[in-house]
Amino acid sequence: MISKMEDKKIHIVFDIGEYEPEVMDFLTLLDITSKSKASDEDIDELAEEIKQKWWEDNKESFLGESCN
Repeated sequence: MISKMEDKKIHIVFDIGEYEPEVMDFLTLLDITSKSKASDEDIDELAEEIKQKWWEDNKESFLGESCN
């Protein structure tokens, strides 16, 4: 693996057989989130909405059919 910093960029070069897919996922996550204009509050609100929707869709499997 070769890495170097140039200006405000880091260049990383490695053979395909040397890397872990999780590393590429992490680097992609960093790239995507660096471009996001969402605030922490926006992210928290979205996470809460997702959790509430998930619970509504899945609560019967935890509590049984009589949870209405």
